[in-house]
Amino acid sequence: MNVDNVSGLLEEIIERSKPVDYNVKLPDAEFDVMNAIWDGAPPLTTSYLMQKIGNKKGWKAPTLISFLVRLEDRGFIASYKNGKERYYIPLALKDEYISSVTDSFIEQYHGGSFISVLNSFFKDRSLSEDDIDGLLDWLKSKY
Repeated sequence: MNVDNVSGLLEEIIERSKPVDYNVKLPDAEFDVMNAIWDGAPPLTTSYLMQKIGNKKGWKAPTLISFLVRLEDRGFIASYKNGKERYYIPLALKDEYISSVTDSFIEQYHGGSFISVLNSFFKDRSLSEDDIDGLLDWLKSKY
């Protein structure tokens, strides 16, 4: 399959895909697989993902494939087969997923309060002068 065919196939897969439900919170292992996918240059092969994440986690190929099937069922990735190899492409955007999970966490555990998050995080920690300056600069740039 040449580059033009792959490009056209990827566009077709993305067009046919349903919108990603960013309200779905991935289990940790599936998130680890998604991170490996987001960090790669799609399309990614099963063997690439085994080298990138599977071997590091001590997984056998069927374990990784199970996670990939679940991610595809959830709509986070799409795949296609070319010859003996299966290729994966991300449909979910990392920034959107992280933002959604973070918003959900803040709402669930902190009642939507950014101050509550900061109080919880810095309860037993102290901020350095650089951290305080960085936080003030960030706040000034946002508001």
